[in-house]
Amino acid sequence: MVSNRNKQYHSKKVVSAVMAGLMVLGAGATTAAAAGEQSAVSTSASTSSLFTDVKSGYWGEKYIYQLAAQGIVVGSNGKFKPNDPVSQQEAVTMAIRFLNQKAGDSAGSTTTLPTNMKVSNYAVPYVKLALQQSLLDKKKESGYSDTKVTWGAKQASREWVLEVLVRAIGRTADANAAMNKSTGFADNAKISADRLGYINVAVDLGLVTGVSGNRFDPQGAVTRAQLATFLSRAQAHIETNYDNQYEGYVSSVDNGKLEIYIDGKPSVFTLDGSTTYFEKSSTKRLSNSDIKPYTKVIVIGKDSRAAYVEITDPTQMVESLERTYARLSPNNVIWFDSNNTFEELTYDANTVFLDQNGVKIDPNTMASGSIVTVERETFSPQKRIVSIRVKNGLVNKTASGIVQSVDTVNKTISFKDTTSNVVDTFKWDDSTLIQYQNQLLNASELKAGSVVSITVKNSVLQKVEVSQSVDRTITAMLYNVESNGRTITYKRSNSSQLETKFLVEKPELVISGIAQPVLGDLLADATSGDQVELTINGEEKITKIQVLNRQMERMDGVTVVSYDAKKRWLMVSDDKSLPKVIILDDKTKLDSSAGSSLASVEALLGAGRKVNVTHIGNRALTLEVVYKHDGKVTNINTSTKTITIMTDDGQSISIPYNSPKVELYSKPVASISDIKIGDEVQAQLSSNQDSLFSLKTKSALQFEVVSTEPALSRIRVKNEGVTSEFYTDKAVLTDENGQAIRVNDLRAGTLINVNFVGTTASSVQYVKLTLGQIVEVDAAGGAITVKAFNGANEKVSTAGKVKVIRGGVVSTNLNSLTGNDRVEVRKDIDGTTIVKVLDSLSRSYWRYDNGDVYVKRSYTTENNRFPASSNLYVHEKDQNLSVQSLKENDNIVLYFNNGTVVEIVKQ
Repeated sequence: MVSNRNKQYHSKKVVSAVMAGLMVLGAGATTAAAAGEQSAVSTSASTSSLFTDVKSGYWGEKYIYQLAAQGIVVGSNGKFKPNDPVSQQEAVTMAIRFLNQKAGDSAGSTTTLPTNMKVSNYAVPYVKLALQQSLLDKKKESGYSDTKVTWGAKQASREWVLEVLVRAIGRTADANAAMNKSTGFADNAKISADRLGYINVAVDLGLVTGVSGNRFDPQGAVTRAQLATFLSRAQAHIETNYDNQYEGYVSSVDNGKLEIYIDGKPSVFTLDGSTTYFEKSSTKRLSNSDIKPYTKVIVIGKDSRAAYVEITDPTQMVESLERTYARLSPNNVIWFDSNNTFEELTYDANTVFLDQNGVKIDPNTMASGSIVTVERETFSPQKRIVSIRVKNGLVNKTASGIVQSVDTVNKTISFKDTTSNVVDTFKWDDSTLIQYQNQLLNASELKAGSVVSITVKNSVLQKVEVSQSVDRTITAMLYNVESNGRTITYKRSNSSQLETKFLVEKPELVISGIAQPVLGDLLADATSGDQVELTINGEEKITKIQVLNRQMERMDGVTVVSYDAKKRWLMVSDDKSLPKVIILDDKTKLDSSAGSSLASVEALLGAGRKVNVTHIGNRALTLEVVYKHDGKVTNINTSTKTITIMTDDGQSISIPYNSPKVELYSKPVASISDIKIGDEVQAQLSSNQDSLFSLKTKSALQFEVVSTEPALSRIRVKNEGVTSEFYTDKAVLTDENGQAIRVNDLRAGTLINVNFVGTTASSVQYVKLTLGQIVEVDAAGGAITVKAFNGANEKVSTAGKVKVIRGGVVSTNLNSLTGNDRVEVRKDIDGTTIVKVLDSLSRSYWRYDNGDVYVKRSYTTENNRFPASSNLYVHEKDQNLSVQSLKENDNIVLYFNNGTVVEIVKQ
């Protein structure tokens, strides 16, 4: 049991049980409801059960559970109803109970309620006491004139509640001094003039922040969760003590028990499923495992049961000693060698033994003579041993890790420990056992990236067992590709056995002559399928298919002699005027200007028509009625009026032209003279295939979205200050990962990469912008890690070209980035990674007004007014702040993106 004699002098005293029922009531409470509130007190005040409607991660859960544990607020039937509004009489009652003052029948007996301040019977003594102690301005409240809603039942507004709260913590004089100061909120003019000073004080003390759009919303209703938050924050500014709150150092936390030292004496609390855990500097809910021994905590509870635990200082109170390890003895005794004598210390079940890299080890594996660091806690008389870490000496360990490198010359293997993320290098010898799936391997067969378990004795590898291999490749003949694209079946080279494996979601395909191949471009056959190289990952899934060889033949630009629709026999004449019969079947892939169905293609197979055919023997794999050529312009002869194109598959084709239609995205009215050698184009042929009908250049541009019209599939964009628009009805729209999106998924201000064929968009891809602080630069690995404004770390690939822009100077060196840089990262249209380092400015804060941040000038003519982003990120270390919480003369660092303040760091 915990005795009150063990309280620290800083611990706080519990509000009496009669106060616990305040938050049960909603707006407009009646006398009957008040009776219900009183009945709730006797059954609920001593517990802080979890509220089913306060989910983990809810913004106000910390404040709700803290006040519930202190007995200030309770729920009803297991619910807290955090979004219900609070009435004025409830808010007053809460303020009195928050101050730990009792409001009995005699409370405020010398005070008379004005006739127009009608309240429920239970609230009368609380309101009287509030008037007596100047929590309420009697003259102001006497002016209440609403005849439809009583004074007590009226919903409490934000500005009204904060005046009561500022009065309750004794800051009325400060409020009077700040009556003429602007709050900096966009709706400052809507705050009642006589409450302006109270709002300024509340913001300065951190009791309240604004709402969206930099507004205060002075007349907005206050919810139960908001009031709990205001009161919790206000506790830092009063001396009221709660006698079920204890502060001390954690000596152990295990098996549902928490032991803390208070004034040098241990006290034990029971932990259960309803105990909530938080840290002083954060509102994020923690778990039992986050409570570490030897740290400072506050525990709130009753009858030795902890309802609420808060870490107030995560620093472990320990001292370090360096010793030479000798041996272990029974009963947890450890001996150290000290100048030809032995020092004896005792450890317990909570003592952690670690190797040089901080990985847990069995103490029996420590080698005699090893230098160790002993850490002991310093707050209890016992000074119990926290940890013993091997500083140097022979290593004996078993661990899991990832192979980093294998040095066959020096016989060493480097591993990255998966627990500590530390890279260790160990030697192997001829007795070292290396195996994968019961197969013995040579050290040279180990690949970087393999997941392994290792056993080390006296710093030499005894065993390396591969649990997950890295990618491997096999060669095979493709037998079948499942229609749903999930599996393929193949025969390995020199094998007659069929094998089937799953594909990853987006396997890489490499087929010579096809720019962006899909699974449908693979040729699978029982006897003559593609010869492929398959890359298989550690999960036994195929990640890459590369076609090495095809037994098919290709005939381009051959002439149709005849076609038998009944038998699907196609006779063509090749470039040597030799006949060839090709048979179409249901698997033949068809394409033409009229469509890809058999009926539309058959109608074009008249004598003299040019077609492209791929086939195995007489079986047609693909048939394309030639209607266009995609490629690069290699020659334009204006005398003979011919244009020559090198197609994507390597053919050189000359096409006569007369007056073809020419389309360039950059030039609305164009002619053949606007086409340059080297331009990527699509040449569409006339209906009889003997001349050029149209020529469209291919281009790619990056735009900023101005607006969208989803109903019309139209996007208005901006590039280099010029605004234009285009339609997307013929384009494929994807996000940065290649997943399909819609026009209405694009927002104004976002960037997109657009590919055009002529003036028609063929593809639109969203460009991801990453904004935040550099955490890690891995130039060799082609990646940077950025901590975004939401606190999450994001690893961004920088493979390929890189441009680092700092102050207008362009560099290609990622190592020029530092850990304090704020950056904007995006991919340019050509795939180049653009890393723009944001400009910064260190100044003293002055004020915030109408969306602008003002700082103190360093010299008279210096600009000191800067526009702020609507998503302005303000913080001190990892603690998020509102811009209104900044005080004049605070030292701050501002970070700018395109002239707008996007981040403010309070120093």
